[in-house]
Amino acid sequence: MDPYATSHFSNDALRHDLKARVANDCRSTAVLLSRIGEFDERKLYLEDGYASMHSYCVNELHYCEGTASWRIYTARAARRFPLLFDAVADGRLHLTAVVLLSKYLTSGNVEELVAAATHRSKAEIEHVIAARFP
Repeated sequence: MDPYATSHFSNDALRHDLKARVANDCRSTAVLLSRIGEFDERKLYLEDGYASMHSYCVNELHYCEGTASWRIYTARAARRFPLLFDAVADGRLHLTAVVLLSKYLTSGNVEELVAAATHRSKAEIEHVIAARFP
């Protein structure tokens, strides 16, 4: 069966399938970030002939430069604050949220800021940050 065929779905089935796939994508992204973070921490890119994790992601994993940067940055932040892995995995935070929040996170405020940014748009998170860190 063609995995891209969708015309056979009822509206309810399509709605359910889409939401299930988004949830799976969030979990998969969080796991991927954990692997990127560990690979980066171990500097395994050096063993593979790359000067940086960014270069490895672009040339070996075939990410575009922006995707590589955001995933590495997010992976590093989540290694410092593991709650971020869970927040990405369950869909509370998108990668943009993690990038925006990461420079303001401390062990004392990470839970509060994650809660404040949960299910918020980029613009809403920018307002949260501006209100807390003028």
